[in-house]
Amino acid sequence: MSNQYELFIKTFKPSEDLIKPKNATIKQFEKILPKKLIEFWKEYGFGNYADGLIKVINPADYADSLYEWLGGEDESKLPIAMTAFGDIFYYRKLTDTDEDVSFLDIHHRQIDVCIWSLNDFFNSFIVDKDAIEEYLKKKLFERASKEKGSINYDEIYYFIPALAIGGSEDIKHIDKGIATVHQSLLFQMGM
Repeated sequence: MSNQYELFIKTFKPSEDLIKPKNATIKQFEKILPKKLIEFWKEYGFGNYADGLIKVINPADYADSLYEWLGGEDESKLPIAMTAFGDIFYYRKLTDTDEDVSFLDIHHRQIDVCIWSLNDFFNSFIVDKDAIEEYLKKKLFERASKEKGSINYDEIYYFIPALAIGGSEDIKHIDKGIATVHQSLLFQMGM
């Protein structure tokens, strides 16, 4: 396969313990997600890239978290990647020919459209140095990784207290834990 996401791989080195998708996972998502993303999963897999700065995720592992935030299940919206701080990038199939990638910022309770193409997301948007700092918080990630240790596929760094209730994006206020648990706790805090 010619790698459609070569720049992504060069920018975010795949970890050694990536998880290849099972056939059931491929069948579950192949009618919704673009073929190029499914091929990427088959070639590389789910897990941490650049030591967890960004995670390529199995939508099945994080769909419940996303749908909790979006207010209900919608299979035209699927989580495809996650930051080390638990924010979710999700694919939206808008029509048969239109798509985008949106960003759910769980800490500031905001949703933004990143770009109007999945390929452009992997090939230009997320590999841009400004996006790496703004969305992935690279400098803070590097400090957190050094001081708190690396994170597993299912873990994120989070803020204590939460940013939504007055916390700050400071290394002194960072801990790590299970992504889905913290995503749900932050959602419930805002109710």
